[in-house]
Amino acid sequence: MDWNTVSTVVPTALSATLHAVAHTAFLVAMARKKAPPLLTVRPWVSILKPIAGADDDLRGNLESFADLDYPAHEILFGIASTDDPAVPIVQAFLAAHPRVSARLVWTKPAEGRASNPKVAQLLDLTRAARGSVVVVSDANVRVPRTYLRSLVATLLQPGVGLVSSVIVGGGERTLGAALENAQLGAHVAPAVVAAHLLSVRPATVGKSMAMRRADLARVGGWESVADVLAEDDALAQRFDALGYSVELCLETIENHNRDTTLLRTIERHARWAKMRRALTPVCFALEPLSSPLLVASVVAILAPSALAAKLWGCALGLQITGALLCFTLLRVKRPWLLAALEPLRAAVIVLCWALACVSRRVSWRGNVFTLAAGSRLVPVRATRARARSLAG
Repeated sequence: MDWNTVSTVVPTALSATLHAVAHTAFLVAMARKKAPPLLTVRPWVSILKPIAGADDDLRGNLESFADLDYPAHEILFGIASTDDPAVPIVQAFLAAHPRVSARLVWTKPAEGRASNPKVAQLLDLTRAARGSVVVVSDANVRVPRTYLRSLVATLLQPGVGLVSSVIVGGGERTLGAALENAQLGAHVAPAVVAAHLLSVRPATVGKSMAMRRADLARVGGWESVADVLAEDDALAQRFDALGYSVELCLETIENHNRDTTLLRTIERHARWAKMRRALTPVCFALEPLSSPLLVASVVAILAPSALAAKLWGCALGLQITGALLCFTLLRVKRPWLLAALEPLRAAVIVLCWALACVSRRVSWRGNVFTLAAGSRLVPVRATRARARSLAG
């Protein structure tokens, strides 16, 4: 075998192997998941919902929490401004479900307490909560009736300190929303589950997390992660460092994306890419290898040949097949449609990766930051002030 053949085959083969291992681990794990058990112990759970703005069909998202089959719980909706468009939606939910133990909590501004505005809300929500277990639940998720039963059952396992959920996208009506949901089902969910099973790194998804209040206090509380963007990852590392097990609940919840624009999807995933770059620079640099289609495309462009074209076709087939299997197992609506978006999804995600290579600036809940190591948030105004002082 000559050098040209080796240099053409090896990159795509390596990428295809990584892709196949991750997706196989995910498919096996999800196929083996068990139904939520009946609980003999039911600690009181406080569901904390930090809300900023009206997400796609927010009312529908909230409705999924109105009929949970876990009796010992309360829901706390945190909103920082009376002008927030989510206020009437939350109030309408509360009025429609008077028997649900739920209330609206007005949270204080983040200034002087936390750089991360979501963490600032969680500080106030946790103080107002009554439960011995706190569950962080983003406003854009929808859950099954057994949501709390599954989370609590995982949390009650010996040695477990922190639990998060597997996320799947749904509800798409625009191209941007479809690409967002395709990314969640074809890449994010398999990557998180595979990383957890292969013990690559404690895997936590901040859209849905459960922990005991006492354990949260032992690892430093929300104050310890108040100035980072990836508060979920930082919290997982703190739990892991103290010897707690960080687990995944395999019962999926839906990140509802309905009318998201293409630009919004690019902005969001560019922000996530910048966050990953700040957390694990080496892993971030190797991310393109997770897409055989991308690697095969680069090879075909740099060294076009009949062999490169065949490998590109094989890589396309592998990614579409892998995505279709994931979507089918996750019971996603229109799995063929989302799987057919694989070439465009790969192009959009590599664009987000490239943007993260040239910029560390992110916009988060109306604030602009520069990301430092560990995803530490540095307000842009502070960065500019420091630059002016150095220039002077």
